[in-house]
Amino acid sequence: MSTAVLTLVPPGSAHTSARLPLAFHCAATAHDLSGAREVVLATYRAPTPRLAVRWMQAEALRLARLLDPHPGEPYLGRAPVVPTGPMCPRPHAYLYAWAREPGRYEQALFTLAAAESYRVSVADYDARYNLLAAPLLIPPMPPPPHSPAGCQPSSARAGRRRRKPARHAAR
Repeated sequence: MSTAVLTLVPPGSAHTSARLPLAFHCAATAHDLSGAREVVLATYRAPTPRLAVRWMQAEALRLARLLDPHPGEPYLGRAPVVPTGPMCPRPHAYLYAWAREPGRYEQALFTLAAAESYRVSVADYDARYNLLAAPLLIPPMPPPPHSPAGCQPSSARAGRRRRKPARHAAR
């Protein structure tokens, strides 16, 4: 018979936990092609990698709909919508494909779970659009302050104390 071996893993040090992401900063931005101007389109602080990737998917679909509107959209008003030729850049097509492909979702999730940044970037003739999720790291914990000499930390029950009833011996 073989005997089972129990291995206990010591708890991680404070330095290990300092590198774990607390949350993820997500942003959708647009840059002009010269890189001189940036416009923040949306931001989100996700508590988990899964929610960060879901936000990126939703923003990719929203941005794709804005880059490739249907002619009857009410926000266009009377603006002319002109069909483009086959050689024109189509960033909306890449955004639609990225948001709907399960493999891309898993890749982004794996990257964020490893506490690394993940970016989706597309461009057309006027601008470059970025979707970014980056980990916000936990700052290292400062050491606890030392109490000055003669000071005692107060207990949780500090405050007004009741007198104990006196015990009288009845004789």
